[in-house]
Amino acid sequence: MSKTEENIRSACRLLLDKGVGTVVVTFGSKGSFYMNYEESGWVQALGVDTIDTTGAGDAFNGALVVGLCRGESLRSSIDFATKVAAYVVTQMGAQPLISDSILN
Repeated sequence: MSKTEENIRSACRLLLDKGVGTVVVTFGSKGSFYMNYEESGWVQALGVDTIDTTGAGDAFNGALVVGLCRGESLRSSIDFATKVAAYVVTQMGAQPLISDSILN
């Protein structure tokens, strides 16, 4: 495990110890890391031709919530959020793309 990964895990544990139930940290094109007391792991970003990153974080968070509200697992919800965020960054302007990809 790299020093960077150790630091990320340590920071997540700190938040969990403070009462946060689950931590998800996004790293843009490097993917995301998640941790709670039951599971942890990395989700790779999708390799896309990025045009505009405006709204990528909002798209990720919105899609994550949609997945969880649908009863999907945390990992599955993060996978969905990763796909939505990847789609959103492939075009200019995020708002219509976010709505289309989450609601359809």
